[in-house]
Amino acid sequence: MECFEPIGYVRHRYSDEEVRSRRFVDAVVEVLPQFEEGLAGIEEFSHVIIVAWLHKFRGRPLKVRPKRVEDAPEVGVFATDSPDRPNPIGITIARLVRREGRLLHLDGVDLFDGTPVLDIKALSPRRCPAEVSAPWWAD
Repeated sequence: MECFEPIGYVRHRYSDEEVRSRRFVDAVVEVLPQFEEGLAGIEEFSHVIIVAWLHKFRGRPLKVRPKRVEDAPEVGVFATDSPDRPNPIGITIARLVRREGRLLHLDGVDLFDGTPVLDIKALSPRRCPAEVSAPWWAD
């Protein structure tokens, strides 16, 4: 198993509780200087995919009850976006507001301040499925 090296960190002014309750916040991904060259051309995209290490994870359950949905059934963790997972890796899609050097200003981030970023991918339309379905509790 390989070790991962963060390429940057999430920065914003919101507490962990605010992120939990608001769900999505505006944030900056501060890419480390040695990885800045890898951002060339990213400003041409409207959205990015952020892969992050969920450094504040609380456990590794295999069954969870989705939060924020009253009477949601208990389901497998892989059917949810719960941050508590066997491997605490998070993926979020955010709108790229602007790039300033090695800073990516984003809207729609659901990660805590200080979260290590492992990778960034530009979101292209070909990655977006035309039709998506989900159970009532996942909406």
